[in-house]
Amino acid sequence: MKTISDNALIEDLKMGESKSYRLLYQFYFPSIALYVKQNQGNNEDAEDVFQEAIIVLFQKVNEPQFVLTSSLKTYLYAVSKNVWLKKLRDNKIKIINDELSLSDYKNEIVSFEMEPENLREEKLENWLQKITSHCQNILKALFFYEMPMQNLMIKMGWKNKHSASNQKHKCIQQIKKIKDDEA
Repeated sequence: MKTISDNALIEDLKMGESKSYRLLYQFYFPSIALYVKQNQGNNEDAEDVFQEAIIVLFQKVNEPQFVLTSSLKTYLYAVSKNVWLKKLRDNKIKIINDELSLSDYKNEIVSFEMEPENLREEKLENWLQKITSHCQNILKALFFYEMPMQNLMIKMGWKNKHSASNQKHKCIQQIKKIKDDEA
């Protein structure tokens, strides 16, 4: 089997050589496919993830300041892993509308007095059901999935961190208002 150095492969990518894409697939796809399959994916998912990683690589190698600081395999694996984890997070956010799982919520959403846990969970479920689905998604993403605000900002299409913080604040205020109304 013929081998090619990472730098030579990158140069071929920059020149648009089709053989470079075949080599990437031949050498690096199997380990990425294995990772995706071991983490709730299938072969089709792995192919999608690998294609996205190749696109990222192609964009990066064409930037003048791009310097590969690891092996090409490590780079593609890391990009692919991030792409797959994002897809998993995104899918959970979408699915969450269909099912409210009481034990999944975190206590940070609102402050509770010292009560038995099942009573706190019951109250929290009740409050969450009374707020908008938009706010349910935001609060679940932030507190259950622990999604970084920057990622949520991008996913929701907010223009800046200030807008994101305002949205979070408004959603927490919805919970607090419902809590206060019941008190």
